[in-house]
Amino acid sequence: NNIALNAQAQLPLVDVGSWEGIHVAREAERLAGIQRERSREEVVLELSNAYYNAQVLQARRTFLDSNLLNTEAMLRNVELLHTQLLARGTDVDRLRLQRDQLRTQRERVVALHEQVIDLLRLMMGLPPDAPVATEPASAPVQRTPPTPKATAGLRLAEQGVVLRQAEIRLLKRSRLPSLHGYGLYGNTGFGPIGSEGRYDLYPVSYYGATLQVPLFNGTVITQKVRQKELELERSTLLRDAVADREGLEQRRATRDEALALRTLTDAEAQLALAERIRRSTLLQHTEGLATLTDLVLADQAVREGQQLYIDALVQLRKAQLELARLNGTLLNERP
Repeated sequence: NNIALNAQAQLPLVDVGSWEGIHVAREAERLAGIQRERSREEVVLELSNAYYNAQVLQARRTFLDSNLLNTEAMLRNVELLHTQLLARGTDVDRLRLQRDQLRTQRERVVALHEQVIDLLRLMMGLPPDAPVATEPASAPVQRTPPTPKATAGLRLAEQGVVLRQAEIRLLKRSRLPSLHGYGLYGNTGFGPIGSEGRYDLYPVSYYGATLQVPLFNGTVITQKVRQKELELERSTLLRDAVADREGLEQRRATRDEALALRTLTDAEAQLALAERIRRSTLLQHTEGLATLTDLVLADQAVREGQQLYIDALVQLRKAQLELARLNGTLLNERP
């Protein structure tokens, strides 16, 4: 019988290819991390759009409630005048039609708001009956813009270039020789020997080095390097295109935000003026100094001002979200 107990170790002394392989793996890991961050940005963008949509629908519902109350008040006044033969029946019917249209619009807005709230519950992983409320939509407060950073899309394109460069270095350095050290230490026993049945143990150990030199592998490495160089050229062009496109989009989003802010300010002033005109016209109509047509036109001006305010608020929210994405601050600071 023989017994052997050995411990063997091998250590790469000079192996450039292995180190380059580790470097390629690290660059691929960074690429996966940027892709994960980009996916998070897409989720935040979708959720923010849904939230702002809910805010806009809530503001529209508030405006419709106010308009409905005013229309019902006007309808009561005109019905009273009609009973006193001071208003025509067509005037009463016109206001009733306007009231019914506002009720229909309000029901539609309420249904859309519930759909958006359900979508928010789904995106946040909440149960269907969980209470979800949104803050009232209002003009944003001016604040110091955050320091712009490279977007996830641009960093992803740049990391693609770095990864292709690392892969090319790995292929080129795979032609270099590698040196490995190795060693073994152990014992070998033989037995049983003699009447005692003993085992004799003998130490066995050695160490050394191996040198591996690739001599010829055809043109495989050359063709792979050429392929990776073409991929590197494509990645470089893609990175430059992403940088140019995002620069153009950033300038456009900045202009859109400034325009939306000015439009929102003008819409607020116009809405306040339209409401004053409506109150004044309503008072004049009560005193018999304004016709029902003047009153309907004043009410229509208020609704147009409300719609202009809603549209400006929507454009502002869209521009701010896009600008936050292009500045690379969507994950840590949102408008």
